[in-house]
Amino acid sequence: MDINGRVKEMDENGIQVQVLSFTSPGCQACTSAAEGEALAREANNWVYEQCKQNPSRFANLGAVCMIRPEEAAKEAKRCFEELNFVGIILNDYQSVSDEEAPDFAEPSEVDGKRLYYDNKSYDVFFKVLEDAGKPFYCHPRLIQGQFFKSRPWLAASVHGFKIQASHHILALITGGLFDRFPKLQMMFGHMGEGITGDLWRIDHRLDRSRFPTLKMDKQKMVRDYFAENIHITTSGHYSTRMLQAAMAELGADRIQFAIDYPYEDDLKNGSDWIDSCPISEPDRVKIARNNAVKLLRLDQAPWNMSLDASRKELEIGGMTSHVWGYGLSQH
Repeated sequence: MDINGRVKEMDENGIQVQVLSFTSPGCQACTSAAEGEALAREANNWVYEQCKQNPSRFANLGAVCMIRPEEAAKEAKRCFEELNFVGIILNDYQSVSDEEAPDFAEPSEVDGKRLYYDNKSYDVFFKVLEDAGKPFYCHPRLIQGQFFKSRPWLAASVHGFKIQASHHILALITGGLFDRFPKLQMMFGHMGEGITGDLWRIDHRLDRSRFPTLKMDKQKMVRDYFAENIHITTSGHYSTRMLQAAMAELGADRIQFAIDYPYEDDLKNGSDWIDSCPISEPDRVKIARNNAVKLLRLDQAPWNMSLDASRKELEIGGMTSHVWGYGLSQH
């Protein structure tokens, strides 16, 4: 990773801080706990050392392997206390070998067994995040199976990513995760992984009499968790109409600008879009900057990003400063 090259490109496109992460599939592809935990530690140490070259311009989401929840909790705690990371990234479900699979592992037609984090075994992990006041980011993995094998053009970001990721996100919400940890915060991208526009229908069809085993608070709707526990980013989805629709559904306080680099490999396209998007200036500053500053605590050292700066003070290269370059920490 070329830190100096990244900073130059960030300056040219008005990006003040880039949030780095070890994205899909990352440690979630490791079917061995020992292998996955070693990879997580190695990746976290590596990106920490890289960003020490320019710590005020980069923030990091820590990687964890989720086969052993207690070990995932320990690595998350190390990320926060020793490395000053701002959150954790989970690349959707965790793959696991038959030999190491716990009882709640689910079969898959293509890649052994899968672990989903709505099981209460993961409460030890999520408690660390809630206690530290750190969010987690749910990022998609490549979805596979016969349908997508026959239609590979639909398998990734065109369609498949949001299908699998939205399954897991809704499982976490309806599984009662945020009832057990009401201060926990979750982020996900691509303008809400297709869920944002379906909130009315989701709540309308979650008939409690039909689903007596539903674990989420029976007095709440899925929409309530979006107001209290969930944030979406615009990563890789630069549709003005969809942003305006998401703002109408969620409010500007729950949305963060993100570029989705390197998958969207041109920082200029995303930066130009958010700078010229026909939304109010207060909402633009929230979405492009201040929401991330608040959630990720970027007002603290080493970033020291002010929430009260003037528009002139917020300019980098003539444009409003942004957070969330969302770079892949390539390892």
